[in-house]
Amino acid sequence: MTFWAAYDFWRDSMAAVLLAGAMCAALGVYVVLRRVVFVGAALTQISGVGVALAFWLASFAGGEPHEAPIWLDPRWLSLIAALIGAISFSFTRGGRRVSSDTVIGLGWVLAAATLLLVLSSKRIVQEAHEVDDLLYGSAVLVRPGEVLVLAGVVAAVLAVHVLFFKELLFVTFDAEMAQTLGYNVRMWDVLLYGTIGVGLSFAVRTVGMLPAFGFLVIPSSAALLLVGRVSFALPVAIVLGMGGGALGYYVAFTQEWPTGASIVACSALALIPGLLVRAVKKDS
Repeated sequence: MTFWAAYDFWRDSMAAVLLAGAMCAALGVYVVLRRVVFVGAALTQISGVGVALAFWLASFAGGEPHEAPIWLDPRWLSLIAALIGAISFSFTRGGRRVSSDTVIGLGWVLAAATLLLVLSSKRIVQEAHEVDDLLYGSAVLVRPGEVLVLAGVVAAVLAVHVLFFKELLFVTFDAEMAQTLGYNVRMWDVLLYGTIGVGLSFAVRTVGMLPAFGFLVIPSSAALLLVGRVSFALPVAIVLGMGGGALGYYVAFTQEWPTGASIVACSALALIPGLLVRAVKKDS
């Protein structure tokens, strides 16, 4: 079966990849500028703790997670955990003894350890496969309902960043000056990290951890290498994220490669022009 003949099979998956690529690439510009790239990995682990805890707590209630009350729904607990982690990271700016990177690293390692401990519990052994699906998603098979939910999240996240672009950019580049001019830096940090937490939480559960993290880091880095102004880097990053995702999914489908690895590898091709431009500028 050719790629185009299988359109009905990959349509929803491709849509999810394009949506996740656009959103994560836009968020990634701020992540790279702030030099907190590891925040993506940390929030992924923290989100996973929420999923695992939902199954573990539901086992005490004597029911299945998908039949449990809304406060035990794995998706809601995952989102809440990611938001708590993101907001907590937003309060680490300017630490004198412990840097932001250190706090994010601590968050990752503690979340990873907690996740392993919960998943090793005998109470949720039978649900291990379902937990794995919720934690890491799959870019191979995505349901139409998941695409609609992701589209809504992408629209909301990007709308926030369009409306408050100037404020988010200002506090990212020069927080001290923003504070002097009366900006509530803490509030804008919370908003930025909150949108990163929400966006990553949904992207990971829809297309998988590896593509989501790749979308967060690679297109934004490539865009910032290519163009000097952030206002130009954002749309360039979105285009690169969507292009790399589409090419990666196509190559994975036609060559029978692992989807996540193929998306990351094809997205990384966008780094080459930027590196060449930088090398030429350095020599001139």
